[in-house]
Amino acid sequence: MDKHMILYRGSLKSCNYHCSYCPFSKHPMSARALDRDRMQWCSFVESLMRKAKALQIGALMVVPYGEAMIHPWYWEGLAQISAFAGFDAVGIQTNLSFSVSDFLDAFYRAQGVPQKLKLWATFHPEMTHVSEFAARCRALRGQGIELCAGCVGEPENLQLLRELKQALDGIYLWVNQMDGLRRPYTQKEQEAFREIDPYFERELALVPADVSMCQGRLFVEADGRLRTCNISRVLKQDWDSLETFPTPECSRRQCTCYLAYGGRTDLNNQALFGPYPLFRIPQAHS
Repeated sequence: MDKHMILYRGSLKSCNYHCSYCPFSKHPMSARALDRDRMQWCSFVESLMRKAKALQIGALMVVPYGEAMIHPWYWEGLAQISAFAGFDAVGIQTNLSFSVSDFLDAFYRAQGVPQKLKLWATFHPEMTHVSEFAARCRALRGQGIELCAGCVGEPENLQLLRELKQALDGIYLWVNQMDGLRRPYTQKEQEAFREIDPYFERELALVPADVSMCQGRLFVEADGRLRTCNISRVLKQDWDSLETFPTPECSRRQCTCYLAYGGRTDLNNQALFGPYPLFRIPQAHS
């Protein structure tokens, strides 16, 4: 990776969906808290563009606790970053519940560059239908926006996920291992999920942590705290004072999620997903 990649998580911890397994919809944020998140995000965007050249940053991925794309300040910030000449790509994790037309209007008004925007769209079967979700994905792709779609590998949803894969019409559908399953997947289930996601086997493998494979990425929190990745320990430096890209640090025994193992320089990540593999968009679908 010639340039570095940043992951950003704001203070937002709320969602407009009400999935049974997720805590974020159960703790709505006040107007004051949302305003704080907006100010933190806008400040980060400005500082990111100031620091990008010195830190050799080429891409940003926003990974909120909750749903950020229902808030217009994220639309504007994504557009500003995409229009910045030094950036190759900017992306965000979203449930796609926002108004696609309103977002596109705001994005283009802010002179956003759709070819630089990458969306990680998560499908929540409790809250939306296959046809609706897939139509949104196809509409965004029709605007030149690259995206992947994802879901949790719940065995009871296998047929639904087969239907989603077909409806996505070539957009890559990844499957995350279900943490709450409390049993191993059967061989038949594994084969079925591999038919949906050819890289599902990577979710089942135990990946020992190896900090030597974690150069070139950094996780930034709204308050300025830094980590090598989302599950590693807090670094001594903070974002505001950072002048050189930090040496990676980690005390974990395993990389336990895609945001951890997907950004490593091993595991064939760049060969499969390009120079910024955390966007999770396969080369064949770029």
